[in-house]
Amino acid sequence: MKKTNSIPAKAGILIGGESQRFGSPKWNVKIGDISVLDRLWYACSNFEKRIVIGKSKPNLMKKPFLSDETDSQGPIFGLYRLLYNSEYKWNLLLSCDLPRLRKNLLERIWIERDDKVDIILPTVNGINQVTCALYKKTLVNKINERINNQSLSLQELVKNSRAKKVNLESWHEQLTNMNTKNDWEKIQSIEEKESLNKLS
Repeated sequence: MKKTNSIPAKAGILIGGESQRFGSPKWNVKIGDISVLDRLWYACSNFEKRIVIGKSKPNLMKKPFLSDETDSQGPIFGLYRLLYNSEYKWNLLLSCDLPRLRKNLLERIWIERDDKVDIILPTVNGINQVTCALYKKTLVNKINERINNQSLSLQELVKNSRAKKVNLESWHEQLTNMNTKNDWEKIQSIEEKESLNKLS
């Protein structure tokens, strides 16, 4: 049974392999009392289907999981598996680098979809947010070819595809990147202040 006001698309959340700069799995760290993965899972709750994508399913994880089936690193492998296994025209790729995402931003991206293009690509300060974007399933063969040719950059995929760029500068706070433990501490501090402000 479909959810009321659901988004007819599939969301894939990348939990990645190695997190060398961060030092531990990003998806499992908590902001407040909620893990990054659970925050993103909730942000995607309006999507008809959600799945976690990574190297191997973590112990005790109960969420639907899809292996990217490679020892190589890079989000293009997760994107390929997401599209290959999806029955939806549009598919959302997310990474655990973006723990402040909320439902309203993902809904904002969704309304920008356009059948004349293959990618709906948010930008902030001119930077492409390739791991917070909608990708059409029809890209799957092109992505497979790029993987076979060892052309693994999502930025290069964007350059060689029909992409609609959406300026989300006014939403930049939700697109705050978390690459290091220092970033994590800053985000925790911001979230704590916002929670206190709601109570005052």
